[in-house]
Amino acid sequence: MTYYRAGEYHDDGVTQNIAAPSFRFGAGIFETILFNGKSLCFFNQHLDRMESSLEKLGFIVPQIDFAELTMEVIKRNNLSDQIARVNIFGLIDENEAVDPVITAAPYTPLSEKQYRVCTVTDGVQHPLLGHKTMNYMYNWLQRRSAIKKGYDDAVLLARDNLVTETTTAALLFGDGERFCLPGGKMKLPSIALEAARSILPIYDCSVRSYSLGNFRYAYVLNSLIGMRPVTAINGTMFMPDEPSCKAVTEIICGC
Repeated sequence: MTYYRAGEYHDDGVTQNIAAPSFRFGAGIFETILFNGKSLCFFNQHLDRMESSLEKLGFIVPQIDFAELTMEVIKRNNLSDQIARVNIFGLIDENEAVDPVITAAPYTPLSEKQYRVCTVTDGVQHPLLGHKTMNYMYNWLQRRSAIKKGYDDAVLLARDNLVTETTTAALLFGDGERFCLPGGKMKLPSIALEAARSILPIYDCSVRSYSLGNFRYAYVLNSLIGMRPVTAINGTMFMPDEPSCKAVTEIICGC
């Protein structure tokens, strides 16, 4: 894999300075972007989210042409006419400067997948949940535990059993007429969800883990999968709504 770092393109593995906060504490921000074989989907929105997080956390955003560098990484990996997963990592070095690393790898969408998820056993609420940080240990462990139980992902909870999102995607619920967006401010701003708002009547709501049965449909959304149906959360079952998923996925992944 060819990647970009520090003004050059490399073919070897990414090395880390053991004194850097990115190595010692997993300090940094990252974005995952879909290249659909033609363009980088919602690239500016991803870049804005990354830059906003870095600025709010007290770091200076590097002044480089991320779009041009990313397209060059795609080209050097022979992915210009393929679907690819692009990652931009903003590593925090020992001087607290942001050290960008850009990667690209082949990606195969699971376009027919229906998701089964479970709620986490210990709810958590923290301002850092609103940023896509590289120190993703809590989310990773919760997803790992869910997969070991036979699920696809884990649903995060805030106080009082409030449902927020999954470890990898935004959550949405539907009753056949409107779409309910759960959770408060302490969750990741979803670019896929904003795309969905352009065609779906979405309203903000509070959903608790014991009230999931009030909805007929459930969905997960992110920049790679588009929108896909959730058929079960724990023991609560939902009907798959493929027409809505198809319409939204065409916007998110067709860009």
